[in-house]
Amino acid sequence: MFSIIPFPIKLAVMSALVFGALIFGYMKGKEGSKVAIANYAAQAEKKISELKDMNAAISNKVTVQYVDRVKTIKEKEIRYVDLATNTVPSQFELSNGWVYTHDTGASGGDADATRSSDETPSGIKDNEGLVTVLHNYSICEQNANQVKSLQDWINENKKATDDSNNNVKPKKKFGIF
Repeated sequence: MFSIIPFPIKLAVMSALVFGALIFGYMKGKEGSKVAIANYAAQAEKKISELKDMNAAISNKVTVQYVDRVKTIKEKEIRYVDLATNTVPSQFELSNGWVYTHDTGASGGDADATRSSDETPSGIKDNEGLVTVLHNYSICEQNANQVKSLQDWINENKKATDDSNNNVKPKKKFGIF
């Protein structure tokens, strides 16, 4: 029966069937890839949402710890300043050289040896200088705690992200293999 059909028509019909099969396969693959991409996007959005929630919880925890530590530092500063002002006896007047060297050191500047050796009285009592030193220590401790809190925040967010990435299921491979 097929021998009656001329070869060019057989070729045309076979080509049309092959072409149709290719188009059919392409359309099915295209639909499958759209579904796979939509699933991946949904999983990614879910993971992003989970990470944002974890980040908010971590930020809240670290902020509360930081605020508590700074509050404790400030309370101690107030207590020590009160002691320095009201309890520590004032025995000496600081020299201008002492005040200049302290202020230069606290600001991170370069001290001048001539000004540092100035022995003239500054009018500032030693316990008043102690108050300034205590205030500077408090600021340094607050800054150190701020850096520690930032490091905690970074480390905890990195751990949460790493844990989330380690829970990723292996990707399915498409195709024959």
